[in-house]
Amino acid sequence: MPRRSASVVGAVSTVLSLLLLAGCGGGGGDASIRSGGRRAVAPQAATSGSVAAAGLRTVTYQGVQFDVPADWPVYDLAKDPTTCVRFDTHAVYLGHPGANMACPAHVVGRTDTVLIEPTDGGTGGPASANAAATTVNGLSAQVADGGKATAEIDATFPNAGVSATLRYRDSNATAQQILQSFRVAAK
Repeated sequence: MPRRSASVVGAVSTVLSLLLLAGCGGGGGDASIRSGGRRAVAPQAATSGSVAAAGLRTVTYQGVQFDVPADWPVYDLAKDPTTCVRFDTHAVYLGHPGANMACPAHVVGRTDTVLIEPTDGGTGGPASANAAATTVNGLSAQVADGGKATAEIDATFPNAGVSATLRYRDSNATAQQILQSFRVAAK
């Protein structure tokens, strides 16, 4: 009996080791992340892939750059307009949400998420109402922080032609860090 138990434990250990090496059963080294039934892969044209600081990467979009946690997936909504913009999972969404998003029936909760949209030539955007004029790394910005009532920071960068919606759950620390990293894209 003890000999049989040892061989079963050895076999299970071998299978688990092989699964871990293959990248199954955990975060593995897979660069893409499943979210809402769709795979998110950082688009090559939208992100530079550079590391801004420990645990961060730089995303480039429409002439601006900003830093986000390196493990957040980046979705290019122009490439796949059916991508569901979800505020219950960490992610970066680039572009306008599509009219026919393929969203799951039950999306619950809220977490830190970023939506960056072109302002399409206008100076408006999400931050137009009740926004304070400021400058972020040389970029003129209109920023409205809804505080805990909305758990959302809206910013428009009129000269860059983009607006940002930064949502959060309990603390706006990550949203503020991302907002303060906005800058003109390096050429």
